[in-house]
Amino acid sequence: MKIGKLTINNQFVLAPMAAVNCTAFRMLCKENKVGLVYTQMFDVELVKNKTKREIKDLLNITEPERPVSVQLIGNNEDSMIKSVKNVEEFADIIDFNVGCSEKEILQQGYGAFLLSNLALLERLIRKTVNSTEKPVTVKMRIGLDAQHIIAVKVAALLQDAGVSAICIHGRTAQQKLAKKVNWTIMKQTKEKITIPLMANGDVTSYAEGNDLLNKTGCDFVMIGRGARDRPWIFNPEKQQISNTDIKNQILRFIELYNEYEKRGSSQEVREHAFWMLKDYVTKQDTRAVLKLRYIDDIEHFVKSLK
Repeated sequence: MKIGKLTINNQFVLAPMAAVNCTAFRMLCKENKVGLVYTQMFDVELVKNKTKREIKDLLNITEPERPVSVQLIGNNEDSMIKSVKNVEEFADIIDFNVGCSEKEILQQGYGAFLLSNLALLERLIRKTVNSTEKPVTVKMRIGLDAQHIIAVKVAALLQDAGVSAICIHGRTAQQKLAKKVNWTIMKQTKEKITIPLMANGDVTSYAEGNDLLNKTGCDFVMIGRGARDRPWIFNPEKQQISNTDIKNQILRFIELYNEYEKRGSSQEVREHAFWMLKDYVTKQDTRAVLKLRYIDDIEHFVKSLK
């Protein structure tokens, strides 16, 4: 599979998730055979004036996790181009967010709000594509609300503007993460464009991911919350996972975190440990991990689980 000239080894993709996609988590997903990982999203207004060293530290991309897509969000053309110039040295793909539906993001005119201003969206994308040699992609919603489902129209516009691939989250912005994902719109969109299309929304297993690919005809499946809780979701050999396997996954995350992250945030580590313990079968209270203040204590807690 290719995005632009970049080869992706398989059809499974890690979605961009704020406060989740740290370097250690991306690396763990890569070890679990994901084809492509995304960073969390970065506001172009915060990225545009950073130095090369600051950008390198912010992204903290390692060679083992490549290929990596860096996601940007914003609505100012100059800020977007400056940010693209800043991140392109470190990114394999540059992705533009047209899908975030959080209230504060919409109020800024960012994310899914741009589906209400297609002229601005097209200008942003054309200028972005023309400003870099790296593949440019877009992650979008199917529309703002049920009365304005415009995925097919927007996808055609984006393809014409020069993007190398598109990802569709199969809900409207109004739905946020609620209600059923619309697979039909994804299928209709794929039938109208020639560039790769990623399908995104509510995939909780490897089998569900393959089912989504088969029923929509999409080229890739992107997984977010399902991967947050089960980074092994990308590995067809780990779909039946034991308590021991889960413990090893968490301990590997902690190992990667201690080696590659500079923040030393126990909160970040305990949240990841808690998410990954959701399938752990025990009478012990796994929520107790959320009360631990030190990474070493989290590691000890996980090791001591029965």
